[in-house]
Order: sequence, then C-alpha cells, then structure tokens
Amino acid sequence: MVTIKRKQEAWVLKKIVPSLKKTKKYDAHFFDTLNNKTCIISFGAAGYSDFTLHKDEERKKRYMLRHSAREDWLNPLTPGALSRWILWNKLTIKESIADFKKRFNL
Repeated sequence: MVTIKRKQEAWVLKKIVPSLKKTKKYDAHFFDTLNNKTCIISFGAAGYSDFTLHKDEERKKRYMLRHSAREDWLNPLTPGALSRWILWNKLTIKESIADFKKRFNL
C-alpha cells in the first residue's frame, strides 16, 4: 500500500485504465510532480459487480457499511479509496472520476 508522505498537491491522477492484473478491474496511474515518478494502483475485484454496473442504492449502502471500518477512504492513493470513490460513488465511471479528482484536488 502507498501512503502519502508529502503534500497531496504533489500527486496528479493521469489516467484510469483496465487493469493488467487478472484479479483487478482497473489501474489508476498517478504522477508525483515532486519526484517525477509514476505510481500505479490496481483496484476493484474482477468478476464482481459495483455501483456503476448495477446502480442499486441499497447494495451501495451495504458495500459502504462493510468496507468503511477497514479501508482508508481519505487517502486517494489506496485501493480502498479508489474503489469507494470510483466504483461505488456516481452512476458512471466518468462522473466518479471527475468527482474523485475534484474531491482530492488531483
């Protein structure tokens, strides 16, 4: 897991693409502007549904209850935050990515 040790403003979300890992849905590519390095974080379990697919508010509430205790949703460079704010936030991936960038100033 990657933790932010510098100011969050140093990170920029460059893109979110289908994951190269068979067990994950997406890879988020971040760029560290202070060190000129790229960080790739895989998130979302492949083979499982999410809010952008089923659009069921009750399932979304249950997901958030199940995962809220053990995941850091305030650190955008964690798989848990990416899943919460990209897959379980808005009705579409596009809307969720826009909200994620705005929420974390990325």
